[in-house]
Amino acid sequence: MIELLDSSHKDAVKHLFSSPRYMGLDYKKDLFLEADAEFMKIAYDGFCDTYLSNLSNFKAYGNIDAGVVTSYIAFYESTESAEWFWTQIRSKDRMSIPDILDTVISYNEKHGRYKFYSMFSARYARTYRRLTFSKDVSERYDFFDEFIVPAKTKCFYQVPWQVLFNRTLVPVDSIVRCTFLKQKYREILPIGGGL
Repeated sequence: MIELLDSSHKDAVKHLFSSPRYMGLDYKKDLFLEADAEFMKIAYDGFCDTYLSNLSNFKAYGNIDAGVVTSYIAFYESTESAEWFWTQIRSKDRMSIPDILDTVISYNEKHGRYKFYSMFSARYARTYRRLTFSKDVSERYDFFDEFIVPAKTKCFYQVPWQVLFNRTLVPVDSIVRCTFLKQKYREILPIGGGL
């Protein structure tokens, strides 16, 4: 069952932060961390503080099975423009990801957001859509790759740096992709003005 996650899911999501890998690398060997840094504890605490604390623009939807969150997608709803940012994904049940993404996209479409940005390893550029998008979303949404950020360098565009990269130097070459609802599926334009 897919649900909007909140503070009651803190324990149910914790196991997703037990992997020794981040973006395909062993974080103990490949990241800019002090030897005793607890990367996954830092990541877990940051996720809980941001996505499970009722902040109005940061949300996460997860697949829940027998009280355990098996996977989630987290995102940020922009207040600067009609877009959202896919900020995180964690999973021990890869098959549930397309269903979660369908729910996240449906939520954002209902709120007038037909475009989103995501950041992922350049290594997965060809498989990203195939592994995460349902057939319906693949048909309705198109994309273009906006830019690449080389490994261990700072993204110099402020919003992606703050939101997608979380002000972190990523250890692999990363692509920032813009995914958007095709024009023929934009039957009703959202209201973008008023008092």
